[in-house]
Amino acid sequence: MTPAQHNVRCLLLDMGKVLLDFDYLQFGRRMLALTGLGIEQLRSVIMADDLTVRLETGRMGEREFHREICSRVGAEISWTDFVEAWNSVFHADPLLPESVIACLAERADLWLISNTNKIHSDFIFDRYKFPRFFRGRSLSHEVGVLKPDRRIFEHALRGAGIAPVEALFVDDQSANVEGAKQLGIDGFQFLSPERFVDEMKRRRFL
Repeated sequence: MTPAQHNVRCLLLDMGKVLLDFDYLQFGRRMLALTGLGIEQLRSVIMADDLTVRLETGRMGEREFHREICSRVGAEISWTDFVEAWNSVFHADPLLPESVIACLAERADLWLISNTNKIHSDFIFDRYKFPRFFRGRSLSHEVGVLKPDRRIFEHALRGAGIAPVEALFVDDQSANVEGAKQLGIDGFQFLSPERFVDEMKRRRFL
């Protein structure tokens, strides 16, 4: 263990594609059944005008997002049906076993740091067990910025009460890892559950 690794008191972990896998094709299939709109057409609707960016930075509320989607696809979709479709993207089982998360929580404080929205985060915190192992969270729709914006990392550091050298960040996107490193936070890219476990063993967190 290097001196830098020895200083780490908090693990900052991304949610999507690290703790929990997702597939937006599932949303596309649900919406096809609800509206008849093809997946590529739906993608164009959602990506236009930074619609999801506004949702995930809290500049647009979830009800407004729902109404805007209905307007753009030309269909009336009930709130319940839309929420079920929007949350259908998540796989039933987390990527990392609960035993791994529990072991990490014994070695360091855990902190969630994720680009997400309130519909998804409410579902995740209600449906899955892993959030109970985390001391706190920095979610883009609550903080108001998306990774790799330095402000979301600074929010996490303040909340956790730590200096950058006391944190280790893990994310599936290399750009986000690099963003954290620019603030002096160590980190590595999540490539697979197996490689994550191997890296955490190498760093003596498992």
